Order: sequence, then structure tokens, then C-alpha cells
Amino acid sequence: MRYSIGDVSRVLGMTTSALHFYEKEGIIDTPKVESGWRYYQEADICRLISAKKYRAMGVPVRDIAGQFSADGMTGVQVIARMKEKRDDAVRSAQQFAALAQDIEYLIQRSEEGISSEGAVDIRRAEEMICFRSSSGSRIPLDKGEQAVAKRWIEAAPAVSLSICRELEDEHAAPSLIISAKRAADCGIEADGCIARHIPGGMALHAVVACGEEQYDDPDVIFRPILAFAREHRFVQKGTMWGSMLFVDCSGGARRHYYDTYMTFA
Repeated sequence: MRYSIGDVSRVLGMTTSALHFYEKEGIIDTPKVESGWRYYQEADICRLISAKKYRAMGVPVRDIAGQFSADGMTGVQVIARMKEKRDDAVRSAQQFAALAQDIEYLIQRSEEGISSEGAVDIRRAEEMICFRSSSGSRIPLDKGEQAVAKRWIEAAPAVSLSICRELEDEHAAPSLIISAKRAADCGIEADGCIARHIPGGMALHAVVACGEEQYDDPDVIFRPILAFAREHRFVQKGTMWGSMLFVDCSGGARRHYYDTYMTFA
């Protein structure tokens, strides 16, 4: 059979420039010409479909060209590379499964937060790890801390923007936070200095919405649970923290929703 370039391009989903590139790399032969029409042969189509198979596995085009060359890879080498790509796919699947769980958690907490904004309840808080720069700023000034912060931020959405206030703090401070359970998966651990462990336990909880005032007065997110604690005589036990769920930008104003917790004695 003979196949026109237009038919091949449409069926295989390849642009003519991509086909020319495959020709240049030696994956397929230069199209034959008959009566002014260029066409591919059966062997070319088989190699193109095989090339798409290996591209789907993540093999670079130049490596595919080397595999298909006259002095290309042996069958054993091809199988070894497929095993490598299979292992890559398994790791990617695990990463996407974890990502889906992180997103699902945000969805559940966000939907609950919208329906119960400002209401205080009592629930068990997870163990968390909190990153706070020594300068008290979102972007650390110390270069060593910047490298740590970069690693944390790359773990989003498992890592969330947050605000924390420890017992000895006069004011709350911006931070990053992650559950201790997910931290292990992301290669994050507490060091007792800029990355501190926050024990779990029974806690006052509220989802709070605030505006831009949080940047000058981060303590604003803890007002509902602090007021409830004073009224009902709860005593703060450990670090108060709030992780950002989402920002509502409708109506010409930004409303930042935080999931806040205060463990109590």
C-alpha cells in the first residue's frame, strides 16, 4: 500500500514538519514520488506507529532514531528500556494518586468551610510540620533557608500557605505547613528550628474568611477560636495554625479562607 502524506498526518496525528523531522532522524525513509505525489510505504507506517508507542513511553525522538538505525538496540536492550519506562510510569501514577488525594482534601475542607464559615467546633487536629523562616518573612533572607523553602513550595498542594502562632509568640507569623503523614512522602521532616513539629490532638476549629488585613495583622484568622476559648475557658496547649484553603475573588474583593486550629489542654 501507498499512503499520502496528508492521510498519514491526519490518522497518526503528526504534522508534516514532524514527519520531515522523523525523516531527518532516519526513523522513516524519504517519501517516494510518483506523478508528482509524495507517498509513504507500509514499512514507514509501521515505524511511525512504533515511534509513537515509544514516544508515549517518554523515550526521546533521538533515542528512538538510534534504536531504529542499522546499528540500533538489541531486543534485550529495548526490553530493558521498556522496564525503565514502566517503573517511571508507576512512580508517576503514585505521584498523581497522591496529588488527587491532596486536591480531594482541599475540596472537602473548602466545601465545608463555605457552609460553616466562622463557626467554631471541636475536632481532632492532625500532626503537622510548620516551616517558619528565621526572618519571619514568606521568603527567607538566609540562602540556606531559601533552598529549604523552595523544596517545601515544590511540594504544593500537600504544602499550604499558612499562619502559625506558638505559645511563646507575641504575634502570629506567615509560614508553610504540611501534615506529618504527607511530609514523609514529600521528603520533608522537622528539624526543630525552621521546620517544627506540631503535635495533633483535640482542638478548637473554625474556617475563617478574611481580607487583605491578614498581611498586616495575621492574628485576624484566629479571632473566632480565641473568642470561643475565652468564653468557654479553653486553654491553648500548643501551636495555633491555619492553612489557606482558597481565595474568593468575586465582588471586587479578595476573601482568603483559612482552616484554623488551636489544640487545648
